[in-house]
Amino acid sequence: MLKNYFLIAWRNLMKRKVYAGINILGLGLGITCSLVVFALTWHLNSFDQFHTKADHIYRVVTDTFEGSREYHTPGVPVVLKEAFVNDFKGIEESVLISGSHNGLITVLAGGGEKYFQESQIGFTTGDFFRVFDREILKGKSDGILHQPNQAVISKAYAEKYFGTADPIGQTIQFQKEDVYVVEAVMADFPDNTDFPFDIFLSYENLREGRERGAWFSIYSDDQFYVVINNPEDVREIEAGIPAFVDKHIGEDFREKRAHKLQPLSDLHFNEKYTNYSFQVISRSIITALYVVALFLLVTASINFVNLSTALSSQRSKEVGLRKVFGGHKGNIISQFLSETGLLTFMAILLSLIATQISLRYLNDFLEVKTNFGIFFSFEGIFLILMMWTTITFMAGFYPSFSISKLNPINAIKSQFQTKKSTSFVLRKGLVLVQFVITQFFIIGTLVLAYQINHLRSADLGFQQDAVASFVIPERNMEKSNLLAERLRNLTSIDHVSLSSFEPSSSSVSSTNVIMTESGEEYTIQIKSADEHYVDTYGLEIKFGEDLIKSDTVTRFLATESFAKKAGFENPEDLLGVYVNIGGTEAPISGVVRDFYTMSLKAEPEPTFILTNPRLYRTVGLKITQSNANMVMEDVEKIFSELYPEFNFEYSFLDEKIAKFYESETKLTSLFTLFSVIAVIVGCIGLYGLVSFLTLLKVKEIGVRKVLGANTGQILLLVSKEYLLLVCVAFILATPLAIYVMNKWLEGFAYRIQISWGLVAMAFLATLLMALLTAGYKSIQAAWANPVHSLKSE
Repeated sequence: MLKNYFLIAWRNLMKRKVYAGINILGLGLGITCSLVVFALTWHLNSFDQFHTKADHIYRVVTDTFEGSREYHTPGVPVVLKEAFVNDFKGIEESVLISGSHNGLITVLAGGGEKYFQESQIGFTTGDFFRVFDREILKGKSDGILHQPNQAVISKAYAEKYFGTADPIGQTIQFQKEDVYVVEAVMADFPDNTDFPFDIFLSYENLREGRERGAWFSIYSDDQFYVVINNPEDVREIEAGIPAFVDKHIGEDFREKRAHKLQPLSDLHFNEKYTNYSFQVISRSIITALYVVALFLLVTASINFVNLSTALSSQRSKEVGLRKVFGGHKGNIISQFLSETGLLTFMAILLSLIATQISLRYLNDFLEVKTNFGIFFSFEGIFLILMMWTTITFMAGFYPSFSISKLNPINAIKSQFQTKKSTSFVLRKGLVLVQFVITQFFIIGTLVLAYQINHLRSADLGFQQDAVASFVIPERNMEKSNLLAERLRNLTSIDHVSLSSFEPSSSSVSSTNVIMTESGEEYTIQIKSADEHYVDTYGLEIKFGEDLIKSDTVTRFLATESFAKKAGFENPEDLLGVYVNIGGTEAPISGVVRDFYTMSLKAEPEPTFILTNPRLYRTVGLKITQSNANMVMEDVEKIFSELYPEFNFEYSFLDEKIAKFYESETKLTSLFTLFSVIAVIVGCIGLYGLVSFLTLLKVKEIGVRKVLGANTGQILLLVSKEYLLLVCVAFILATPLAIYVMNKWLEGFAYRIQISWGLVAMAFLATLLMALLTAGYKSIQAAWANPVHSLKSE
């Protein structure tokens, strides 16, 4: 019996290849999006969940408060580790990691030297391997990294540095300074980790410099992790942190600083704090992807229902004859469900192929490594089976149930559905839902695109065009000054500056400034820079004078926002005011127009610029010629003469700033893609509705044509139903879309306002889409010969 069902189902599909193709395409698009989202979110949620103690690992993070402003960092004062372990019970293991160090690795082997420019080097202790699962493949597993000048490298780097030779006991040098002995080789890090380290060096070599600032020096790369097995201990530690701050930092900081425990599972999703992979994706985006996938799957299933019920009218005679010859209701339901199951199965097969292809491009685009193999796991197979059975039942049950109830006589005469029937009302409701979703997607996509363009065209308070920068590889001021002087001799370069960071950078430094006279203290950002910084980056000094050439701090530049923060209504009144930063007291000599030190998601931060050659690590170049690549070739020659062991890598400032909004840009592209798919699926649903409408009106259209109705009147008759649906969908979708997108825009200090012009553009796009989709069927109905529609059997 089952074989006959599927055999008949196959024959019926072959008779209606166009409708079957439309059904498979629409359903396949919805399923593909769902599978892609499932694979992507599965990969993202798997980050660092392979560790044995994953559920018990926490990172201690730091929050600081100043009035209404909050500052968040994953870093802690390095002296916190020992005090934290001593003051709180329940901590099974702990480790401090100073990560994200870049530099020159010199391999001292074979009587020669080989140089490698490396990134993501971590300084830590052997406790790392007791907290996290990173297998030691060779060498000793106990006592490593507890003594100075020890190193652990990954298997890939052992082969890279030493080939087939035994790496244990070999030596490497970091930044031409300390020499480290390789004590062990560890497994390569997996793709789904936020600890992508290939080299670990002894933290003891870094300790003295890091602890110099005690409790008031915090680097975001100095991160502290603990293992706490008992949930009750977690609650006690969090409750005891205020007293911990009072004890070690002082009661004055009770309202200004707080530490809290962040679960390991939150590292990849919390945008307040970064991680060592520098990849953070908001859980709200994950939720949005789930919702998008669900919407697309729902709209695809709606299409299936609409097209199936529309086709059922063409098979009414078949159903009537089956009933006349003794066919039971259950047989008819089984027959139609088998056809639905076959269509769904074909759609899923098509979707799996499309998903595999999509993931290849999506991985490159999102810079992730989502594995298609997840669909061969128990969870993946279970998902596909559940999707197949659910869609088959949900999409096939109503059409099969409704047609199985037909009166045989009416079915044979094709007299069973009218515009007032329940099935027709339901079909219109389903198409309405599709258009609401489509309208929502279109408005959302337009808002995303306009906001990204708004950010890119914003005035950041400095020049970003034709400005390049690169990192100084060594902390040698004489060599750095020589490099800057030689670059200034190039006619193609207008200005050269040495500084800690560019005006806007992903790396920032924060500290406190004390007003000498009043003793008031404020949190600020600082930029260490020479006297050419303002000219190189096109900053604007509103009042006062620029920095002067000096080896020490003799004066400060402050931004207008600091004047406002410190209570100066007139920024010019800041000139000559003495302040103390890090124990150095000097006057404010100039007030700079506000500029954005980070992305436009936040207001400009109060910032000070000062001369501190010890912290210079960036060279900024203002290029005068249009051919920037040729200019940078000249720069590379000078760089290579002074730093022959290092690779020359540079970037343009506008490109670095664009990376601030990389996630938003990618989100916009994904949303646009999903919107296009939603539009296609919606068009398929509309095509099904119009097909059904014309089928119901075929005799009415014939009569009207016989009585003299022209093509325009017939088109209006057929079109008014779905045009009304488009208008109603617009009224329902617009408030929801505006609310959701305004919530998203709240994350930006510099944002657009959603205008009615933008909403009208989305409505016109939907209307045009509807007209183009349904136009063919409408015109076909208008041009049909009334003789064929009015003939009687």
